Amino acid sequence: MVSMTQRQGDVIKELEAVFKDRLFTEPHILSLYSHDASSEVGVKPMAVIQPVSVDEVVKIVKLAIDYGFKIIPVGSSTSLSGNATPKLENTVIVSLERMNSIIEISDIDWYARVQPGIKDDELNLELMGYGLQWPVDPASSKTATVGGVISNGGGGMRGAKYGPASHWVLGLEAVIGTGDVIRVGCRTVKCREGYNLVQTFIGSEGTLGIITEATLRLAPLPESFVGLMARFRDAESLVNAVIRVKRDKLWPMVTEFIDYMIAQVLGLEPMYYLWIGIDTYSGSEQQILSKLNNDVSLSGGEIIDKAFTWQEFSKILEPRRMLYSATLKAAFNDYGTDAFVAFEDIAVPTSKLPEAVREIQALGQKYNVKMVIGGHIGDGNLHPTVWARRSDKDEMERIMRFFEDVGKLAIRLNGTVSAEHGIGVQKKGLLREAISSRNDGNSDYVINLMKNIKRVFDPYGVFNPGKIFD
Repeated sequence: MVSMTQRQGDVIKELEAVFKDRLFTEPHILSLYSHDASSEVGVKPMAVIQPVSVDEVVKIVKLAIDYGFKIIPVGSSTSLSGNATPKLENTVIVSLERMNSIIEISDIDWYARVQPGIKDDELNLELMGYGLQWPVDPASSKTATVGGVISNGGGGMRGAKYGPASHWVLGLEAVIGTGDVIRVGCRTVKCREGYNLVQTFIGSEGTLGIITEATLRLAPLPESFVGLMARFRDAESLVNAVIRVKRDKLWPMVTEFIDYMIAQVLGLEPMYYLWIGIDTYSGSEQQILSKLNNDVSLSGGEIIDKAFTWQEFSKILEPRRMLYSATLKAAFNDYGTDAFVAFEDIAVPTSKLPEAVREIQALGQKYNVKMVIGGHIGDGNLHPTVWARRSDKDEMERIMRFFEDVGKLAIRLNGTVSAEHGIGVQKKGLLREAISSRNDGNSDYVINLMKNIKRVFDPYGVFNPGKIFD
């Protein structure tokens, strides 16, 4: 009988023949790929490979079928739900970072064909030369890859107007779990050719296949732009300002916030901070700014900075982009490497935001946890984040109960338990609860439909096992 060690040795030899110096088995490199940006604990994978073509991706999938090992496709591993964290030792990480080319940009048809490893900001920097943008803008846009954003169903900073990745992908090329290459979708906005398999892939968290090319829908850069940064003494006043903006029928491109604790970590005065940016037409800037100023003032806020271009606004928005790193800094300052950080990711209807923020803060007090809150408030997406000492069982239990109760709060307010971070390993139970709430208390039928879809795309169970559902 062939031992596991011998079998892994055979796999490594096969991979080495194909990938040569793009195969990594050194322990320190494997450690880097044993986790994603969440605090989820993983194991060292068997190997890391970096393909450069769809043909190489096909080869790795066929080897996985033959030898029975598992595959996790990754971009920059910025996921916050554990969906890029390996849980099985017989896992090969397929890092798509070298497949990072822009294949085509059409400034007439407003689409771009790209490989999955290109970073979000790098793509948008190139698109600026055409007066275009891919408006999916996660806070991690400097490092997040387009393929990762699509696989995760990411949203981000411009989601208040443009929505998540699912609105901005026209077509995909992918290698599925039989080793076959499929191409789905079109290069047109309207595309009704049977079932929408493009949308099935978006947000599938690497469980259905490996995306090797994406055709992205683009939008024009704004002719003009106006934005502001304001501060408030309490969260409810800030939320009320956002609601006033909505009632004024203004449609911000960006509506972001952070709380007073994160503000302190970032060196700001301990208050609640709001950023609102609106793309508009030349000549309307002062009128829009006047409305925003009125909405902020009537809600008890104070404008502390203004911007009249997207570039200027990007600079004053930078503290909000540091929410993740500032939270980690606070957690590590408290507990060092023993810190465990849980990043929540709910969304609720705008009308429910005041209630949601009040109850989240009350839950933080109830469980006596270290908590900060920020997020994409313009589309109701809140990121309350808590941390604890990993070795303290009581503290860990309290933050996990907080985490669960925030998810249940979102369900009760007709929201979602995951807006953009995905289900991964951390929200499988909450996913069942969310589905049950819409299906007369029974989630099994819908979960089984999802499992059956996975079996069709991945009949050998190659891709990212144990994620989304068991």
